Amino acid sequence: MSLTQRVIDANIALHSRLAAEYESSEPHFRAENVAKVTRRFVRLVSDTGAKRMLDLGCGTGFMINIARQHVSQIVGVDVTQAMLDRVDTTGPAAIELVRQDSGAYEGPPASFEIVTAYSFLHHLADVMPTFRTASRALVSGGKFYADLEPNWHFWSGIRGLVGHGAYHPLVQREIDALTAKDEEVQARFGIDREVFNQAEYGKDIAGGFKEESVAEQLQEAGFSSVVFHFEWFLGEGFLINSGTASRDELLKEAESVNAALQRALPLSKVLFKYMGFVATK
Repeated sequence: MSLTQRVIDANIALHSRLAAEYESSEPHFRAENVAKVTRRFVRLVSDTGAKRMLDLGCGTGFMINIARQHVSQIVGVDVTQAMLDRVDTTGPAAIELVRQDSGAYEGPPASFEIVTAYSFLHHLADVMPTFRTASRALVSGGKFYADLEPNWHFWSGIRGLVGHGAYHPLVQREIDALTAKDEEVQARFGIDREVFNQAEYGKDIAGGFKEESVAEQLQEAGFSSVVFHFEWFLGEGFLINSGTASRDELLKEAESVNAALQRALPLSKVLFKYMGFVATK
């Protein structure tokens, strides 16, 4: 069996088990992240005049739930039927769901103004087939939006700390997330550790994404340009949900820290857990 198929099978096994609890357990469904992604998506719609969107690795419909108010046609693609079964297809947009590997999907070419892949690319053994799917599906000038992908610079830094001392709880919780998440999932859901790590191949095995490598792959797939962004600095979610002040005050505090770190890029990129990009066809 090929590595690609082993990773696909691991994802089906993992997400079939997690589907019922996915939206309550994954932090990207929290209101502060939904608001952030909605702002980005609305800008994409404005920039492209989009009416049609293809969502690769759609899961239970995170991006579909955001997009249904802004575009008229959505196609969601995912390999796990249990996840697709939980997608809400009601509302103003026409929504079609396809159970297929994103790298093998062959919808009508040049038919979408926006393609999305949210918190999905790290579940792939090889991103190139999915990049080609996105390029083929987009009209000229269309946008491919991916987000919440593990930033190699951050995760490499965390790996360098493992076993070298005691750290502040903000840092320790990231070390624990790196070294013990597979054990937690096995204990809680009965998912074998190896299956979990295979399913999170791009993070747990490949170590995350470097923007230089991703840019080269996108160019090879047919994209003319790409803009990267870095987000969710170390401790941002903890700060926002700490309850030490009103939520509005905590959000403003997080915005101030984020703004300072954004100004310090590229030196500060090691402090951001995730990266994303918008590539233009």
